Amino acid sequence: MRSENPIEELLESACPSIQYRIRQEILNEHLAADDLRGLQERILRDDLVRHVSESQSPDGWLGGRFHGYDSLEGGIRLLREKGVCTDHPVLATALLALEMNTKRIAHEMGKAGAVLDEKGFGGTSMIRASVFAVAEVENKPPVLEQIRVALEGFRAVLTVKTIDSVVEPYKGQLVFKPGVKWPSLYHLRLLAYTRSWRSPDHLAMLVGATERLVKLSPLPYIHVRSNSQLIAPAAFGMQDFSPTMTSMNAAQWMMWFQRMELLARLGVLGAITELRRQVNILREMLSEEGGWFDQQITHEYFRRWGAYTGLMLEPDWRTPQRRIFDLTFRSLLIQHYSGM
Repeated sequence: MRSENPIEELLESACPSIQYRIRQEILNEHLAADDLRGLQERILRDDLVRHVSESQSPDGWLGGRFHGYDSLEGGIRLLREKGVCTDHPVLATALLALEMNTKRIAHEMGKAGAVLDEKGFGGTSMIRASVFAVAEVENKPPVLEQIRVALEGFRAVLTVKTIDSVVEPYKGQLVFKPGVKWPSLYHLRLLAYTRSWRSPDHLAMLVGATERLVKLSPLPYIHVRSNSQLIAPAAFGMQDFSPTMTSMNAAQWMMWFQRMELLARLGVLGAITELRRQVNILREMLSEEGGWFDQQITHEYFRRWGAYTGLMLEPDWRTPQRRIFDLTFRSLLIQHYSGM
């Protein structure tokens, strides 16, 4: 029988990553040195954390590539989500590799990454900056520059009345018209994990831009055109800000959890009626199950960690209890960062 106090039970029975993050992020505890060391030692024994750590090459690189699965980007994201401290040697040297290997990163991302940056859709430079941000590194010039770009990307949405005004057909696909800018998942992720940009004016702008994205939802899939080449921007989870929550499938739920957590961290969620409505639906669902998220949803998007996917902190979901722990924790994060 589950406890009627989810936080209490999670702190007792959930995986060490969830225990650590509840204490650090939701309860804002100042952990004693012994407590911190004990939790970190348990987190470092996690199979995925060990796999990522063992993939590290002598120069600090994680995995075989920069972007996607089995990558430096995905490895840093996983380590931070699991709760590995930023000063741990594996993470510290991975961040040094992220800083020093600009040519390798640009070569791997190729023309597509450069074009997405050039046109304001979030390419190589934006992705790299967002990885720094997830690891709590904000004061580097490349990160600060991309924060400016991310704000411009959201600001561009404010004047869009209909999606038809910014897209056109090309070879059976929809593409953005020349000169259009549009925010990607990396725009959202970068701003969600940084603080220096936060001012009343910027926050008001982001509320307005997010409200516009809600009204334009659902968005079609739109490519970026470079001459005759079609490039896919990072639109994962960024196409429907107003879903019908009662009919979402498991993949849509994963996107919802990720998007709503980022919007809550961004500081805009509580100011937008539609997003407050979604949080209230979540709260009703939790209330019906004694505070627990008990929907029977599972998809590889939750368990497979990479650039876009991965939210599962428990070692697996072979038992319903572990799935419930993970999704209840994500629900608690959304409510905590939203201020609701």
